[in-house]
Amino acid sequence: MIGTDSAGPRNAWLLLMLVSALSFVAAEWVAERHIAVATIMAIAAAKITVVLQRFMEIERAPTGIRHYLYGWTFGCTGLIFILWWLSAP
Repeated sequence: MIGTDSAGPRNAWLLLMLVSALSFVAAEWVAERHIAVATIMAIAAAKITVVLQRFMEIERAPTGIRHYLYGWTFGCTGLIFILWWLSAP
């Protein structure tokens, strides 16, 4: 996806900046707030996944640790969205 050559970190930062811009667009231009928040949370989980893969080199970690980190990422993202959904008027 991002590559493992010397340009990989630069490409990862460019990808993270692009995804952050998409998050801003979702926050500002999506009229339905539940869809906007769900989109922003999904984008945040995708950004965490990029950081785990590129900067933390999670592919070298044991399988259990990889599953734990991905589970934590998507579990917390889902939990935050569900709690927000329940508390929203």
